[in-house]
Amino acid sequence: MKCARGLPSLRTRVAGPVIVEAIRSAQRERFRICHFSIQRDHLHLIVEADDRRALGAGMKGLACRIARGLNRCWERKGSVFAERFHDLVLRSLRQVRNALVYVLNNHRKHGVALDSRSAPRPDLFSSGIYFDGWSDHPREYDPREPDSYVAAGGWKLRLGWRHRHQRFSLLTLPARR
Repeated sequence: MKCARGLPSLRTRVAGPVIVEAIRSAQRERFRICHFSIQRDHLHLIVEADDRRALGAGMKGLACRIARGLNRCWERKGSVFAERFHDLVLRSLRQVRNALVYVLNNHRKHGVALDSRSAPRPDLFSSGIYFDGWSDHPREYDPREPDSYVAAGGWKLRLGWRHRHQRFSLLTLPARR
């Protein structure tokens, strides 16, 4: 989801929690946000939806929640997102793994530096703390807990991709799209 031009960064202590709360509030039985990454001017999401209608309604609700919250905290009115979301159906286990790498490590693609004085950690502006597929970091929180802001996801996202593909590192660079 790409933001309109001229807006403040989404990767701040003000905007980040607004987006995370919108993600938590947008969870539905037929529309589940499983992973996300907040970048300066866009968001990446991995969602599961029961059908196209649930996907469209869920994304519309999420975009409205985020826009209302950000406009309130930025004390402005107007559009936050430049256009409708772009979607890609993940059909194979390789696509699922590649999408996980792309979303959870997207901050590395955009040049966000890691703190070299400590062990690498998941991006603070992502759902990486809920991910149990890191090769070099344990999962910190379980998405099945009631206070989780992401959904656990179905078989492909939780387990399936690992049957054929290795876990990946916090240092893995996402490939160009």
